[in-house]
Amino acid sequence: MIAGNIYGVVLNDRPQLAQMAGDFAMPPYRKPPQAPVLYIKTRNCLASGGGDIALDTGLVQVEVAATLGLLFGRAATQISRENALDCVSGICLALDVSEPEASYYRPAVRQRCRDGFLPLGNFSAFDPKRLGASIGTSINGAAVHAWSRERLARGAAALIADISSFMTLAAGDLLLIGLPHDAPRAGPGDRVDVTCDGLSPLAIRFKSGRAE
Repeated sequence: MIAGNIYGVVLNDRPQLAQMAGDFAMPPYRKPPQAPVLYIKTRNCLASGGGDIALDTGLVQVEVAATLGLLFGRAATQISRENALDCVSGICLALDVSEPEASYYRPAVRQRCRDGFLPLGNFSAFDPKRLGASIGTSINGAAVHAWSRERLARGAAALIADISSFMTLAAGDLLLIGLPHDAPRAGPGDRVDVTCDGLSPLAIRFKSGRAE
């Protein structure tokens, strides 16, 4: 059960880091990120698979980034990579929905934290082997995207260890392990299905009709 905070990670995709190498050399940072770049998904984002998600009027497309959510069964504080996965008790498919946004230089609360913008699949008991399976996304029955942990700059264990070096990941927290920079987009009327071997599938449909 998610009883704590929900954290996501951007810039954890190797192809994206390579693509943005020139941007990282520019002010204000002048170098690539040295630690995980985190954001928060607020609890109003949570939605269950199989339901409808209403998009605000005028929002004709959203980015739908399939990923894995790791649920912590006990706290991780300054934990080693070797022991990091021992703190994880559950795993699920997650669809991190966001308003398309190219910049990472300011908090994207409006873009990432709208109602229903984090549908989750059913949790399974954590098994490290499930981290290696490919995550597939289909829109309206057509396969449009697939990716796996091989693209992660920091794997799950390294990510947990590096985050826990400066903050505690508490029991009940959920960590989304990273996003593909080339995630597909969907809009009102579209059905999105996410699958991964060994995990419960996730399906949602977008609808319109909510005024901003």
